[in-house]
Amino acid sequence: MKFIIFIISILTLANASNLEITSNNFFYKDGEAKAKFSGNVVAKEGQSLIKASTLTVFLDKNSEAKKYEATGNVQFEIKNSKKDIKGKCAVLIYLPIQDRYILQGNVELDDLLNKRKVYGDEIILDNKKGESYAKSSSKKPVKFIFKVKSKK
Repeated sequence: MKFIIFIISILTLANASNLEITSNNFFYKDGEAKAKFSGNVVAKEGQSLIKASTLTVFLDKNSEAKKYEATGNVQFEIKNSKKDIKGKCAVLIYLPIQDRYILQGNVELDDLLNKRKVYGDEIILDNKKGESYAKSSSKKPVKFIFKVKSKK
């Protein structure tokens, strides 16, 4: 029964939009409060997309998703009325209640709406606050590329 409740919760997440996950493998154990998808994982919600080797969905006490963690060759597209971002990273963490993405490990982000590119070790996109943060190691600085008008 808990498995059925889990599946219903997954399908009605994030403000009643549908989250669709496909993968080669799926594992869920009653009482563990998480589900693991592995092998060619593709997760779609609206126009947004995550592709990865594995995706773990962590659940709260009501079997609703409180955190997604994608690992292994992560590629993503984040699209909504204010964002159109594509990129890749080693780890993607999404916190749906906060509407916050945490991108870690050789992050490459391409902001298609604003024609900007950002590279770093960690980039945080906080959609609720409309803020973005980038961090990098002492070996490699954060790199930000954007277009400027020429002085002709």
